[in-house]
Amino acid sequence: MTRAAERLHASQPTVSAHIKSLEEELETRLFIRTPKGMQLTEAGLRLKARAETVLQAAREMKLEARNMGGELVGDLSLGLNTDAEYLRIVPLLTSLGEAHPKITLQILQSASTSVQDALRKGRLDCGFIFGPPRHKDIHAVKLETTRFYVAVPDVWRDRIPGGISALADLPWILDPSDNPVQSLTRPFFESRGITLKNPLEVDGDEVIRVLVAAGKGISFLRENELKLANRIGLVHALPFEELNIDLHFVCLVRRDQDPVMRAVIDHVRKVWEVEG
Repeated sequence: MTRAAERLHASQPTVSAHIKSLEEELETRLFIRTPKGMQLTEAGLRLKARAETVLQAAREMKLEARNMGGELVGDLSLGLNTDAEYLRIVPLLTSLGEAHPKITLQILQSASTSVQDALRKGRLDCGFIFGPPRHKDIHAVKLETTRFYVAVPDVWRDRIPGGISALADLPWILDPSDNPVQSLTRPFFESRGITLKNPLEVDGDEVIRVLVAAGKGISFLRENELKLANRIGLVHALPFEELNIDLHFVCLVRRDQDPVMRAVIDHVRKVWEVEG
């Protein structure tokens, strides 16, 4: 209740009064009080999903009405699954701003799986993911096939000639188990009959990069991440053919023909030099 009041710039009694008024209008209880705070009832959860759909439809109608005037106008939330430099966000903002100055992108950091869930729940309009979409209602534009390398800190360079087997008993730093990059790493180890001992799971590319550069573990990094890591400490890159995954730009299928979304998709294609 406190956080809701802060976000609405209202007092808690005002928020409580609005909730009570809404429950009376809908003739159903929407919230219950628990030791952990206010929680939605089952009816509240179902109506919340319906309300999000209605609000999204209202936003889309408003944007469509604005765009009938010829000049595209709109605000879209964009989820980044990794660093902005790699995703070419500055060139994207520049290109889009020159062609459509009244389209604004709100940029949010998120993991690939979180981007897809947020799209389906209406919390994001579009974003970047590694790997293919997990749901049929997500439209995806392939941007490139991204290559990863085994990144070994210089402190263990004497182990490199022995190959992965010689590195297996050292500390490893991996992405969380639900991260699409794990679809590369799991079969990579399984095909070599290697089981890592207590690998450290870290959610965040920058954190993994810093830890590897500091000699705290071995991991899988992209080429641009290796360059950034080598600004901190010496890191060696071991190439393997199977360490590749596709990068996609995604939005909901029903949004891919919206004029504003279409413009964003076109400029993403432009900066990534992908044909339409």
